[in-house]
Amino acid sequence: MSWSDPEAGGRRAQSEVLAVVLLVGLTVVGTGAVVVFGADAVRDTTQSADVGRAEHAMTQLDSKTSLVAHGSSEIQRVDVAGSGRGSVRVDEDAGWMRIRIINESTGNVERQVMNETMGAIVYERGETTLAYQGGGVWRRDTSGSTLVSPPAFHYRGQTLTLPLILVGGTAASTNAITMAQQAPPAGRYPNATAGLRNPLLSGKVNVTVGSSHYRAWGRFFEDRTQGSVAYDHANESVTVQLVTPFNEKFDNVIAATDPGGINPNPGPPPSPSETGVYYPSVDSKIESKITECETTSNCTSGTSTITTDGTYYYPSGISSGMSIDTGDGDVQLVVNGDFDPGTVTVSGSNNVTVFTRQDVVVGDDVNAGGDAAAFRVLVHSDGVVDMNGNYKFVGIVYAPESEVDLNGGGPPWQTNVEGAIISETIDINGNPNKFQYDPSVENATLDLGTTSPKITYLHVSVTRVNATAT
Repeated sequence: MSWSDPEAGGRRAQSEVLAVVLLVGLTVVGTGAVVVFGADAVRDTTQSADVGRAEHAMTQLDSKTSLVAHGSSEIQRVDVAGSGRGSVRVDEDAGWMRIRIINESTGNVERQVMNETMGAIVYERGETTLAYQGGGVWRRDTSGSTLVSPPAFHYRGQTLTLPLILVGGTAASTNAITMAQQAPPAGRYPNATAGLRNPLLSGKVNVTVGSSHYRAWGRFFEDRTQGSVAYDHANESVTVQLVTPFNEKFDNVIAATDPGGINPNPGPPPSPSETGVYYPSVDSKIESKITECETTSNCTSGTSTITTDGTYYYPSGISSGMSIDTGDGDVQLVVNGDFDPGTVTVSGSNNVTVFTRQDVVVGDDVNAGGDAAAFRVLVHSDGVVDMNGNYKFVGIVYAPESEVDLNGGGPPWQTNVEGAIISETIDINGNPNKFQYDPSVENATLDLGTTSPKITYLHVSVTRVNATAT
């Protein structure tokens, strides 16, 4: 006789039903997840493909706009968003470029070569924006701004050529853009009528771009010019600075970088002399020399008697007389303090260069009877120069950011300074305070050139292009 449990059979039937329900539920959930995430993936892939096609189209637009701007074609048409996804518009107010020539002595604007609103043709798809601006194509998304196609900014061999293309028009929410030249190229530099001529003999050239893509512009400047690039994040702008080559020429017995910086009592000032001239700072050079001596073995401990060439370090300054023989080669004195040497005698046919961090004090004969071009004293802006009494200094004092105070004396036939002094201001008091210019210093080489990129020739033009919907 067999026994069976009716309730157990019922439970088995219910379990089978639940299994089917759970299977169906999992299938529905899984299918839904696939649909949802798959749709996101398809959407992302579609958007990426659209942006990729638009990048290619914007690069074509760059090339074709150049043809129109430079007169090779009257009109060009580009289908930027052919898929119909994304939008295209012209923003006439997008971005600006300014070029100024800065006076090296005063830091003031000497000339404004150009200040123009660039405009842009903009494609937008989701969180990605592509812009044709300033002759280049730029991309911006959640990761920042990058360069797609470079602008027409050519810096080669101390020559900057910049044919800037400005964009105007009212095209919006359309797929295709047609470009036509609105006005022929207008030269901004050189311009003989405005007194803007090549070569550039002095000054700094600042090129500033204001744009929502300013970071990418800055990276472009850094890459193409190796120049000094400064970012103004608050105003979304970036500036690259190019400088004219410094002509290291010492053609005055006294020169002041400050306009009106020579103050003789009694007058007139010695001849030849000049004020308001530009000479670069030597602060970084002196600081670098001190750091080198303190951190490497390239320097010898300083002494009052030098008979071999090399670099000698004086961590506490110099306060006693010196005898220097340059027969073996050039001698450098790196002075992290005052240079107050008393009498200095120099023999040999090579150069002595002093790099001093603090004051220079001359009250005795320094290099008297020696070669003026071969004895050079470079002074940090933290130091001042005092020459007092019956002294005689033969050489070059280079202190473009320092005060120089000369209180001369001695018999009327004695010359106090032979060579050249360059400083910010020079006060001359007493008699005789005689000065003698030594022509040998004219082309003395102190290696004063800055590390900023150089510019000698500047060629800037502007062309306006009108963009319309097709």
